[in-house]
Amino acid sequence: MRRAEVSDTRTSGERRPSLVLVGGAPAAGKTTLARRLAGALSLPLWSKDVHVKEILADAFCVDTLEGSRALGAPTFAIFYAILGELLAAGFGVVAECNFRRGISERDLAPLVAGARAVLVHCQTTREECIRRYAERVARGERHPGHADAQRIDLIRSDPSQLGWEAHQPLDLDVPTLVVDTTEGYRPGFADILAFVRSANAGTTPG
Repeated sequence: MRRAEVSDTRTSGERRPSLVLVGGAPAAGKTTLARRLAGALSLPLWSKDVHVKEILADAFCVDTLEGSRALGAPTFAIFYAILGELLAAGFGVVAECNFRRGISERDLAPLVAGARAVLVHCQTTREECIRRYAERVARGERHPGHADAQRIDLIRSDPSQLGWEAHQPLDLDVPTLVVDTTEGYRPGFADILAFVRSANAGTTPG
């Protein structure tokens, strides 16, 4: 699929679509926060795992770690392509993904250029992410296409498998808010929402 290019309409007087990027490490609370923001902002949620990877895993009957890893590149390609199409059509969107600093900026740059973009980065400790990841596996609440039961064994034996260093706030020239998700949200959800709305409106959050 050819990725749509989002025109930068800042000089034409047209209103650019809202793009709310929600990122962070695995089990940092991205999807939960993104869903709340999408509901509060009346914007569609576009989630890399929920709306792309899990559908591909179903289509190709993937339930192993090897198969899950093989879906990585096509999942990201589809995620960015459809995100570009939504923005090019003028639709605002909350986009949730395990963005990686130093890697994801290349794909996001042309999309951010034509949107009123803001980044909300979910952050907690590596130990807390691993604990949540393990609890998630024990509950069996995630799609089998993620092969989490196999992943957690690797993460426990080698924490570097979590890719912690890459899961930092992206190097993008957009308003950015880091949210500590260790116990609830810091800042609180009302403040997060106010930040996003102010950034989208082109004002400075109070």
